[in-house]
Amino acid sequence: MVKYTDLPPEAAELIQRQYEVDRADAGPKAPVSSFRYRGVQIESRWAVMAELDTMRRVIDAMPELMARRLETIWCDSNAGACYTVTVRPSLYVPDLRGAIFDAVLVAGGGHNGIMIEADCGKGCHIDPDWGEPY
Repeated sequence: MVKYTDLPPEAAELIQRQYEVDRADAGPKAPVSSFRYRGVQIESRWAVMAELDTMRRVIDAMPELMARRLETIWCDSNAGACYTVTVRPSLYVPDLRGAIFDAVLVAGGGHNGIMIEADCGKGCHIDPDWGEPY
């Protein structure tokens, strides 16, 4: 059960204003927040054009047979370069993790985390990586 807390109107207004500033600062917006590209539904929380372009490049950077296994890629504009990838039912294979990781590095130069969701319980989380040596 979700617990709700009533906020004073002033606090609610400040939170709303911060949300609007964050959304505006995320960059130019596309006319839609999601669409299907090469069979994969891609979506940006705030319809950020650069995020949608990066997700298209992720799909293009993947081997064709790996990209076909994907159902959705979602970018959390609030977190920036943070992705959730959903695998089509029964199509997860162990090599998919590496294919997604490599494609995101090629397409976007790095990420703030990738969550891979698969119906077989083999989903995983990939820690942030911007291709820099440790």
